[in-house]
Formats: sequence, structure tokens, C-alpha cells
Amino acid sequence: MMFARLALVLICVLAAGAAFAQEAPSSGGAFIGRLFDATGLRTPPPPAQDFVRASRSEEMRYRAFDPTSAKDSKRKSAADLRAMGAELEAAAAENRRRAGRVAAPDSPDKPAR
Repeated sequence: MMFARLALVLICVLAAGAAFAQEAPSSGGAFIGRLFDATGLRTPPPPAQDFVRASRSEEMRYRAFDPTSAKDSKRKSAADLRAMGAELEAAAAENRRRAGRVAAPDSPDKPAR
């Protein structure tokens, strides 16, 4: 009984701590920013040169670095799925047949039958 009360109190304290942490202001980021501005460590970037502005278009279009995957939106019919399954089974059987001919390095030349 005592353990259950202790567990309940700890859960409430943890939940309240998380709720107060969300409402608290940032701890020191603004102070560090003001300090960097005062010491000259953070300065605004210089304006872009004319050739840079001339080479850029007016509206910047975002171009993703990673390729987007093409999704096949067509639903396959049951017959197509059975045909695909048969192709996979045939490929697996062919791979098993080929693997049976290859001798492992430490095995005898002819497998025992």
C-alpha cells in the first residue's frame, strides 16, 4: 500500500515537472545571443554581391537532395499477385538448383546422396 502511494506521488511530481518545463522561458539562449552581439562574435552577413543577385531567380524553389520514391498507386488484382508469387517461387527454385551445384570449400567434391 505504501509503495503504491509513493509511486503515485512520484508520477504526479514527474508530470508536474514536465508541465512547468514547457511553460518556462528559454534558459540562457537570449543571454548568450546578447553576449555574442556585444563582443562582436556574431555579426549580420554582408549584402550579396551583384553577380550573386543576378544569378538567382526571384522565387527560390526548394529542391530536395534525396530522391522522392515513386509510389505505385495501381492496385494489383488477385491474378497479378498470383503471377508475381509464381515468378518468385520459380526464381527461388532456380537459385536452389544453382546452389546445389556449387561445392563448399571444405566439403567433398561430390555431395553424398
